[in-house]
Amino acid sequence: MLLALRDADSDPADFPSDAFMDEPDPATYRQARLSPNWRQWHKAIQSEIDGILQPDRADPVTAFPPGSTVLPSKFVFKLKKLTDGSLDKFKARCTTRGDMDRTFYEEAETFAPTPQLTTFRLLLALCLKHRLMPYHYDVSQAFLQALIPEDERYYVRFPKGYIHPKGYVGAYMKKALYGHRTSGRLWSETAHRFMTDRYPTLSRSTYDECLYIGWIDTQLFIVLIYVDDFIVACADELSRARFHTDIMSTFRATYSGVLNQFLQLKVDVQTETLPTGESYPTRIELSHERSITDLCAKFSIDTDKQPPRSPMAEGLSLPIPPPDAIDRSIETPLRSLIYSLLWLARTVRPDIYYHVTYLAQFCHQPTVEALTAAKRILHYAYSTREYTLGMTIDSTAPQLTAFCDSDHAGDTATRNSVSGYCLYFHGMLIDWWSKKQKSCTALHSTEAEYVAMSEACTSALAIYNTLTEFFPSAEPITINVDNSAVQTLVTQRALSSKLKHIEVRYHAVRNWCQGPLRKFTPVWIPTDDNQSDIFTKALPITKHGVPIIDKFS
Repeated sequence: MLLALRDADSDPADFPSDAFMDEPDPATYRQARLSPNWRQWHKAIQSEIDGILQPDRADPVTAFPPGSTVLPSKFVFKLKKLTDGSLDKFKARCTTRGDMDRTFYEEAETFAPTPQLTTFRLLLALCLKHRLMPYHYDVSQAFLQALIPEDERYYVRFPKGYIHPKGYVGAYMKKALYGHRTSGRLWSETAHRFMTDRYPTLSRSTYDECLYIGWIDTQLFIVLIYVDDFIVACADELSRARFHTDIMSTFRATYSGVLNQFLQLKVDVQTETLPTGESYPTRIELSHERSITDLCAKFSIDTDKQPPRSPMAEGLSLPIPPPDAIDRSIETPLRSLIYSLLWLARTVRPDIYYHVTYLAQFCHQPTVEALTAAKRILHYAYSTREYTLGMTIDSTAPQLTAFCDSDHAGDTATRNSVSGYCLYFHGMLIDWWSKKQKSCTALHSTEAEYVAMSEACTSALAIYNTLTEFFPSAEPITINVDNSAVQTLVTQRALSSKLKHIEVRYHAVRNWCQGPLRKFTPVWIPTDDNQSDIFTKALPITKHGVPIIDKFS
């Protein structure tokens, strides 16, 4: 029986060897029983079940009432590691098949907001600007701390193979359980009530509902909630201590101190100490070194070979494959590799963003050439795994500076252009983007640049509006474009007859760049100075990656 094993906190067997840590995570309860790490998985399972069966969370049952809806459940196992690759903990999560509950299908009943990665980087940038120290809190079993309305409660059957020593076969849930369609919404509402009840002086952003900014006793205070992670930014230790008391007394949470890891990202906060003893951040570096190493092992990348000097061969253009060239046997590994690279590119590696998004179009029509190109990107990422996304405040730089660019008809297969964009906050890169212009086919380079500028302004407005919501003195965005004709088009009153066929939504950029209430100031720059060039094409080795990310030996 599961719980017949003895608990041995001080037993040396509780600490797995490196060989055991390399074992893949069990997919089922049976695999966990057969794992050499069973002792640790057992303790994780026991901790999870004990947490579920707390009196205020669920009522255990030995039999289910006739006619009641009973949802199955399963254990999800994950060996959690720190950013340096060392063991963090064995984690077993009991999740239910919420999709089998036919009661809740309306989108309004299941939606739960999560913050954008751009918002996370903006928070770090605000920490550097206002000398705020970021702290990290992790709420344990967060969903199980969200109350379920009585008319939405349900029964859950324990996972197959699990036997409870008291004969319980399941539980009647009073608190939310992972996997159910409504759990995310219930927890989001619970976290929001906590913020509004305890901190009424903080305002919830209307552009990112997970961001709260305000002042506590004249001190700036920022909170970002990412599901069960609370990132708190403040300069006053008394304010942090008050938040610590509030969250610990309301939820079961873990305090990790100064932020050093988030979403498997390594966060290095470099600080200086004032004569008063208070510390403030001077530089923040984000990196994904361990994840890149793990991906190379997963996809069998020979890291001993000479690494490529760029993510993609200059000017590489793969044709749309004919039906006989599509290889469905590599569809799953190609999708897995592309999705993993997209996560790296979207978080801390903008230098590979264009290349990964370009190859993403081959996920539904996989070819050997596309897989080879994707592995080249991963090999390049490994050879440059020490690159970091460095953030240091530049007080002389404008508050918001954007660069936009377009590669006219860059996709030789579809003749679509590619738009690229990056946004800086006081010299710190906080957002980047690359996308094919699918809604139109540009007839000339000016049109392609015009569309790219419009799309870039649309993305930048979200950050601009977030800042003006809390800091009314936000300046207009300086947007740099290397096409002088586009600069003229967005600032002059008349519209060229050559652009009348463009969709109306792209002309909004003219209103944003004109008048006394303009939000953007267009500036022409030479092509060599356009930092968004990297998001529209595969560049030569001499230009690649400079100065988007920090490099150190």
